[in-house]
Amino acid sequence: MKLVSYAGQQITTTDEVAEALVALAAAIAREGESAALRIPIAVDGRKEAADLIVGVGNDILVGPQASDGDDPDFSAEAAQIRAHRLFPQRVEGDEDDEEVVAVLPLDLDIERGV
Repeated sequence: MKLVSYAGQQITTTDEVAEALVALAAAIAREGESAALRIPIAVDGRKEAADLIVGVGNDILVGPQASDGDDPDFSAEAAQIRAHRLFPQRVEGDEDDEEVVAVLPLDLDIERGV
């Protein structure tokens, strides 16, 4: 399970949803956009939902969260997040076994003085 910190609140979701959320939030911000997302969360062992605005200026922090028992199955909701039009897609021919989450472009403007 993962603890997602957003707008001063903390919510708990599965690792799969949290990883998809971070990748999508970074991709949306990279495009200079914002989007409203609904993610599944666990509240006292029940499935609930939380609405988030992600993108430019909307920071999220994801960290580990201990859980008792089995984690809920939010795989369908994680797939919906990954289906978003801006979700980073795997590059064809990528042989790496690890999932590529997102690679943010680095744009440095450095003036060199003498």
